[in-house]
Amino acid sequence: NIPEGSMTVEDFPFYTDAMWDYEFQMHFAKWLHARKDAVRSCFLIGIRTQESFNRWRSIHLARKYQMYHNYRWTSKIGNDIFNAYPVFDWKTTDIWVANGRFGWDYNHLYDLYYKAGVNIERQRVASPFLCEAQESLRLYKVIDPSTWGKMVGRVNGVNFTGIYGGTHAMGWQTVRLPKGYTWKEFMQFLLSTLPETTRRNYLKKLTVSIEFWRTKGGCLAEETIEKLRKAGVSLEVVNTTNYKTNKKPVKMDYLDDIDISEFREIPTYKRMCVCILKNDHACKYMGFALNKEEAYKRDKIMEQFKNMML
Repeated sequence: NIPEGSMTVEDFPFYTDAMWDYEFQMHFAKWLHARKDAVRSCFLIGIRTQESFNRWRSIHLARKYQMYHNYRWTSKIGNDIFNAYPVFDWKTTDIWVANGRFGWDYNHLYDLYYKAGVNIERQRVASPFLCEAQESLRLYKVIDPSTWGKMVGRVNGVNFTGIYGGTHAMGWQTVRLPKGYTWKEFMQFLLSTLPETTRRNYLKKLTVSIEFWRTKGGCLAEETIEKLRKAGVSLEVVNTTNYKTNKKPVKMDYLDDIDISEFREIPTYKRMCVCILKNDHACKYMGFALNKEEAYKRDKIMEQFKNMML
């Protein structure tokens, strides 16, 4: 049953079935601001920049503008309407230390993940259909069979992803290198199997990434830099950066592979192979955001899809 006092679809005149969750949040902010006849509104949002480079960049981007009183952890989303991310630098370990120390309430699905042996860094209580969650989708069959039954009945491909979500078929981290190949050679083989336009897209992304790491460097934590040094990786640490961060820019050449927990942050040909196998054309797995051309194409496709559904 719906809890007493809950708001439903009828309460939001701006809502449509085609609306994405982030789009709803933007409209909700403007709706509430107008409804309260507020002078200024601020919406507090939880974000962890550790989770992705795009989230980190949303806070630390040097060219960021339209902030509230120059607070870098704020963003203007409308006239006198702001989003604020006052807590953004917590790590996974910080969250669980705080939970243990202060006895905060939390979603006990995490307990089931822990009992199932899922690494603390891989535990996600979010949409099970995000690419990051596909690997653990199969666990729902055991830890939450009721929800699993509903998903199988409503979403095409759930059972397939549950079986193959952590395997080569889905191009996830467990992808293994074929015998006789280096990751660079395997990447070149994968590229050779693609249509020309798709191949050029990946090569363009790769070229940009290689040049970036050689000339500007990616920002890495001291702990990660130390791991690279211990692994014998040749690198140059730059002491100054335009980003407001404790991390330091590190210039280095692409590696074939490296076995550290921060694998996703390091430029490797294995990481590029993962992108190709996942059909990640935008290379989000490597930290890329959509450029203007890609965003335009996506919006046009979404618009066409909307019209097909009318």
